[in-house]
Amino acid sequence: MKIQKVINNNVVSCIDDSGRESVAMGKGLGFGSRPGMELQEDRVEKIFHMATQSDTDRLKDLYSSLSEEQIELCNRIIAYATEVLGKKLNPSLYLTLTDHVSFAISRMKQGIVFQNALLTEVKTFYPREYAVGEYAIALIEKEMGVEFAKDEAASIALHIVNAESDASLSETVRMTHSLHEILEILRQSQDITLMEDSPYFDELTVHLKFLVLRVFSGDEEERQEPEFVRVIRDYNPQEYRCAELVAEYLEKQCRHTVSDETKAYLAVHIRRINANYAKKEGKS
Repeated sequence: MKIQKVINNNVVSCIDDSGRESVAMGKGLGFGSRPGMELQEDRVEKIFHMATQSDTDRLKDLYSSLSEEQIELCNRIIAYATEVLGKKLNPSLYLTLTDHVSFAISRMKQGIVFQNALLTEVKTFYPREYAVGEYAIALIEKEMGVEFAKDEAASIALHIVNAESDASLSETVRMTHSLHEILEILRQSQDITLMEDSPYFDELTVHLKFLVLRVFSGDEEERQEPEFVRVIRDYNPQEYRCAELVAEYLEKQCRHTVSDETKAYLAVHIRRINANYAKKEGKS
């Protein structure tokens, strides 16, 4: 691979034999290097293969505008997220998260504070990613002396969630907002009591998260289980009605039909919370 451009002492862009451009990082990698020189691959610690040339250009521009300290800080956050989540994260995260964090630090230094309206929902539906966000803001405070509120942990978490899937950030935010609306539908129902301290609440939130993701992607239930649906509908009419309200909301949001089987499985999760409440109150 040949060096195309030296971005800073630790970062260079390079071209492989197929003509594909990448961004390489390593301590002192750019020091003394010149365009056209062979890349010292034994000194490369990280190489970024972006999905498009446009993303590669944006990453180069971003890295050339930031201090090495900020770049390394964001790389540490991403490395931590990859380790604790145990998932492969989209390489675009190096661009989107670094850009977000650098802007957040800049605005905080100017005294501009943003609130995240989805803070509660992110903590509820993405607790592991939110924990990464908390790690990130603690690291930023330690290394950069910039203190963020918990809202920023949620914002960072959304970037992590986005990198776990093929959805865009706007789609991730839209899905998270939909989860918020679904919980409101359940909270306002007169047929059930949504006990958020119930041992089954976490199970419900996980189920809802994957339900919304599936419906938004148009990947609906393929199983045909009419007898199962009939039993749930007949024996748990209140919970099934709540599931229907959730389905009606999702159908309006996504313009995809939600199957009766999907409604029935959601009703089962709702029933478990409702039954737990009834047991506590001595109603069953």
